[in-house]
Amino acid sequence: MSRERRYPRHSPTMQPMRQHPAAILSFVLCAILGAHADACQSPDAPTAPIGTLHVGERLAQIEIGDALPPHQRGTKLRAGICDLPPWTMAPTESKPYWSGLGALVWKNTAKNLGIDYTLSVYTYPALLKAVEHGDIDVAVTGIPIIPENISRFGMTPPFDQSGISIATRVRGALTFASVTERIITAEITVWLFALLGFAGLFAILFWLVERKHNPTIDVTSIRALGESIWWSLTTLATVGYGDRVPTTGWGKLIGSIWMALGFLLMTIAAAVFTSVLTAARLQPLVRNSTELIKMRVGVGTGSTGDTYVTRSNIPATRFDTFEDAIAALREQRIDAIVGSSTTLAYLVEQFPGDHITVLPRPLLRDYVSFGTRFGLDSSLEKRIELEIVKTAVSSEYTAMRASMLGQIDAPSATDVPPPNHSARTKPAAP
Repeated sequence: MSRERRYPRHSPTMQPMRQHPAAILSFVLCAILGAHADACQSPDAPTAPIGTLHVGERLAQIEIGDALPPHQRGTKLRAGICDLPPWTMAPTESKPYWSGLGALVWKNTAKNLGIDYTLSVYTYPALLKAVEHGDIDVAVTGIPIIPENISRFGMTPPFDQSGISIATRVRGALTFASVTERIITAEITVWLFALLGFAGLFAILFWLVERKHNPTIDVTSIRALGESIWWSLTTLATVGYGDRVPTTGWGKLIGSIWMALGFLLMTIAAAVFTSVLTAARLQPLVRNSTELIKMRVGVGTGSTGDTYVTRSNIPATRFDTFEDAIAALREQRIDAIVGSSTTLAYLVEQFPGDHITVLPRPLLRDYVSFGTRFGLDSSLEKRIELEIVKTAVSSEYTAMRASMLGQIDAPSATDVPPPNHSARTKPAAP
C-alpha cells in the first residue's frame, strides 16, 4: 500500500508529523521496537505514559510496554515455575497460590501485557533444562545471571540482587577446643601478659624494700625473689595466706597500691574473659570459604552453590531442595550450606531459634532474572523485559522484599493467579 493511500494528504496522522519533525523520529523508533502503528500517536494527541530514549543529543519520546498491540493481545505463553524461596513458592493450605518475589514480577508482567499462559511445575534443574530445550517460553523464578546460564538460554534484565553465601550452625556449647582457641587470641593473651608483668614489677619492689628488714625474705638467696613473687601473686588473687607480709612502711605502701591496682585489673580481666568466651559460643562452625574443605557441606542440586563447590573441588552432599538442606543442617548431619544468599537468608529467617546463621560476607555476588527460550518473539520479549524492570523498581516490590526477608508473616501480594484455563502441570523432575 502506498504512503498516500495509507496516510492521505490531509490525514490527521500525517499532518501533525509534518509540523513536528520530532514526531517522525518517534514514529521510526516505534517501528524499530516492534510497536504497532496504532500505538504511535502524534505529539499533540493524548498519550499513555511514555519513556525517553537518547538519540544523539535529542530526547525522543517512545511508547513501549504499557500494553501489547492489538495483534499480540491474548498471546499464550508456556511458563514454567519451581519451588525456590523467596522467588517462587508453591501453593500451601494457607496460601493456595504461587507466591514470592519472582511471582510478583511475573504476575504484574502478565497482567499489564494481557498475556495468557499455561503453567508447568518443575524442579529447579529441570526448569533450566526445559527453557533450554524450548519446552517452555519463560522460566519464572530467580535464575542467577552467570555465564553457564547465559550460554543455555536467554535472560531478562535482572529484577534483584543475590549471590552465593554460607549458612552454618552457631556453636551452642563451649568445648575444650573452642575455649583453647579463644584463650590464645590476641585480646586474652595481652591481658595475661599485662597481669603477669604487673605482678613481677610489684614483686621486685617488695623484695627491694623488705629484703633487709623482713625475716621471711632471704637477703642473699635467689629464693628471696621467688618468695616476693609468691606474695605478689597471692595479693593479686586476693587469697591472702599471710605467710608473707610486709613489715616496713614502704612495704605496706607498696602492698596497698598493689591490692587496689590488682583488684581493678582482675575485674577488667574477668569482664574481658567472659565476653570472649561468650563470643566463642556465638562463633559459627564455618567462618570463611577456606574452612569448607574440611567440613561437611551441603548444596542444592543444580544450584549456584553446586557450581561453586564443583569448581572449588569441595566435597558436598547434594539435596533436592534447600528445605532438605536446612533440615540436615539443623539435625547436624552437615556443617554448612553453600547456596543463594537470598534463599538462605529467607529460610534461616523462618527458624530463628535453631542457631543457624548466614555469614555476612558472600562468597560471590550476582543478579537474578527470568530465563527465556531462544527465538522468542523479539517485540514481545522487549515488552516483557520492560514490565519486569518496572516491577523491580516499584514500591510494591521493595515493600514485599523487606517483609519477606524481615517479617515473614506480613501480608502477601505476590500471588500468581492460575491462568483462566486449566494449567498444564508436569510432575516434578527427579
